Amino acid sequence: MKILITASLVVMIAFFAGCGDSATEIKGTLPVVTGVTIDTLASKGDTIAITWTALDSTLVDGYFLWTRPFIEGAWSLAAVCDHNAGFHVANGSGYYSVMAFQGIDNSSDISLSVNTKTEGISQIRELFALKPVGFRLDMEGDSLIAGNPASLEFSQQFIVAMDWLGERYIFPGNANPDLWPGGAKTRISSIGGLVAPAPDDTLLWRDSISYGGDFFLALDNGHYCMLKGTSTFPDTASMTDTLVLSGQIQPIMGVRVFNEQ
Repeated sequence: MKILITASLVVMIAFFAGCGDSATEIKGTLPVVTGVTIDTLASKGDTIAITWTALDSTLVDGYFLWTRPFIEGAWSLAAVCDHNAGFHVANGSGYYSVMAFQGIDNSSDISLSVNTKTEGISQIRELFALKPVGFRLDMEGDSLIAGNPASLEFSQQFIVAMDWLGERYIFPGNANPDLWPGGAKTRISSIGGLVAPAPDDTLLWRDSISYGGDFFLALDNGHYCMLKGTSTFPDTASMTDTLVLSGQIQPIMGVRVFNEQ
């Protein structure tokens, strides 16, 4: 079924798009859409695929796909769909809901929402005494584990180390196999924003980045993280301080969008 772009439909789309959250509060007579889900296989990068249970094609002309960044707040029109699937190019993680329409009529209520929200990675505090520190993610506990990257058994996913000028940098897990053997093949980027770079972006994924602030980590299992690194004030006598790291992991493999904090 193809949506016929009539003058009334154009007016309706403009009306709903301009109404924000109030658009989803306009109650029609059509059935409520059910079965809304994130298609985790079709969702890739910043493009999120949403599917739902189709209604009788004689009852509806199409569907409105809505999105918002938080569980509450105004909805924005993400797409107008002619069948029971839609795509949204996202600039961050979010929630999605669906309403059916026919002419100027619409569903009696908005569907239950689904989301692409990330899972939190608990904070780790690790003493930094000038020597490199390796970190890897505990996928089951959503926490970071620190260890010695010079150990072949540790299998770090990124390393915090100091250069000869005393500046701290973050390196991918396999940055220097001679010094840090056993590291996983990962990538790092400090591009900023809520969307990690595309896998083939050779400019934004770097060999090293300065420590401090947000950064993206592409894991070798297809998942992406957004982490934040800070540090405590150094002790002038011992020349040591503490690395403080926390963040979030996107549970949908291959999806690169993250929560707005």
